[in-house]
This record gives sequence, structure tokens and C-alpha cells, in this order.
Amino acid sequence: MSNYDDDEFDDDDEQFYRETVYNEEYYLEQENEVIRQSNLELELEALEEGTIRELREEGLLRPTLVGLGKQRADNHASSPVDWPDDPDESF
Repeated sequence: MSNYDDDEFDDDDEQFYRETVYNEEYYLEQENEVIRQSNLELELEALEEGTIRELREEGLLRPTLVGLGKQRADNHASSPVDWPDDPDESF
């Protein structure tokens, strides 16, 4: 059994639809928020790239090799710490 009266439930639904589905402004606000977030992410990415470039130009940051991270991850995965207790047990 439900604790909600059917009329109350219908009123809640109607209010939701008025605030969202029937409201064009709701969708415009949502779209503007997505655009704003996207712009912030792009701006942050550009700032990060600019900062990294400046640090490299000043000699404060050494260039890194792309394959080095993968090699380290492979070496870590095969370290004895990750080996099973039972040598007959497969990964």
C-alpha cells in the first residue's frame, strides 16, 4: 500500500511536469549549464597545457616519454607482491 493519496501523487506529477516537461526555460537552463561546464573544462585544459608548456620552457619540467607510464604499469603488475600465494594458481 502506498502512503501517498492519489490526488497528492497526481499533484506532485503535475508540478514536476510544469517545472520541467512543459517548461521550455527548464531545457534552456539545462542546455546552458552543459555548455558552461564544457567551456570550463576546455578553459581548464588550456590553462593546464599552458602551464606545462611554460614549465618546460623554463626548464622546471622534464619531457616525459609516453611509453614509460605503460612500462611502469606492466612492471608493477608483474611484481612479486601481485603474485598468487599458490604457485599453481593462475592469474
